[in-house]
Amino acid sequence: MDGYTFNRWMTDLPGIDSMKLNELILPGAHNAGADKKATYLAPGVSHWAVCQNNSFYEQLNNGARALDVRIEYNVDSRGVGTFWFQHNGFRSSRSLENLVMQVSRFLQENPDEFVLLDFHELTSANTSFDHKEFNRFLLTHLGQRIIPSRNKYMSLGQLKQASLTQRLWVAAEHHPDLDQGWLLSKIQHEWSGQSLTSVKKVQALIARVMQDPPSPWMPWSLSATSYTALGGPVDIKEHLDRWFAPASDGWILKCSIINADFFEESKLVPNCRIANIIKARTLNK
Repeated sequence: MDGYTFNRWMTDLPGIDSMKLNELILPGAHNAGADKKATYLAPGVSHWAVCQNNSFYEQLNNGARALDVRIEYNVDSRGVGTFWFQHNGFRSSRSLENLVMQVSRFLQENPDEFVLLDFHELTSANTSFDHKEFNRFLLTHLGQRIIPSRNKYMSLGQLKQASLTQRLWVAAEHHPDLDQGWLLSKIQHEWSGQSLTSVKKVQALIARVMQDPPSPWMPWSLSATSYTALGGPVDIKEHLDRWFAPASDGWILKCSIINADFFEESKLVPNCRIANIIKARTLNK
């Protein structure tokens, strides 16, 4: 494994220090809050909802560096509000508190890894989404770890010099109650636009996006995911390995975040690692 481990692959890659967030090629966990080890509010829906094998902490330890998360706000009969993770309306037992605790634990153990939290959906369950409380909760519990948005164009090396703890980018759709000094703009997602997506359609999407990738000034996410009516999310590891092999047609070198289901079953993390080495060398010429 040539001297690196999945939990600290960025730390063990010194050449990456010259790169900025918008230049990185990050392995992403699609619908990271919907995993096989969680439970689900409605019985018998897990095979439609589940997109990952393990919890947030294990996803990070297995190399994911962008977590695509979708949450809903629910107030129970006691008047207690909770932010829960969900996929297409199927709520999992993962809460925002779980995410905060597990991300904090990971960064405590791996202080020079960088993580992007992509809050792709902020929705309501039985009441309006409480953006003010969401903002307060994040800044209270993760504030010392969040990279200020003004530093988004610093290289990883510069960020390490600026702070011993700020290793976390947080992105969400703009709202007046969200502090833009700490939260990046919503991450652009490139996806098929269809709930049911065959492998053939996924490949066609990737080919189309690669012809004219989004602006390189901000990170963007490519949804390399397949979904069927009968089985839900499909494990397409063999296709991911072929599509994003650094030595093949070069698709991976044009990517920002590659958002995949069951990502650790593929070679996505080692392929992104190699791609970052290649890109860093190119940028430093």
